[in-house]
Amino acid sequence: MITPNELTQCMNLARALDLITSSRTIAGTLYVYNAGGQSRPWEAFMAEYPLERLQAMVHRL
Repeated sequence: MITPNELTQCMNLARALDLITSSRTIAGTLYVYNAGGQSRPWEAFMAEYPLERLQAMVHRL
C-alpha cells in the first residue's frame, strides 16, 4: 500500500514529467488524466510508473 506522502511524491513527479495533467476521484477510485484527456485508474498508472521509475525519469532529465 502506498503512503499519503508517496502518493503526493508520485503525483508531483508525474505532473513534472507531463505524464498526467489532473486527477479526480470517481466512486471512490482515483483517476489520472493525461494531456489528451484520457483517464486511467491510479492503480494502473502506478503499475506502469512506480515511484522508483518516476524518480529515475526525473534524474535523467
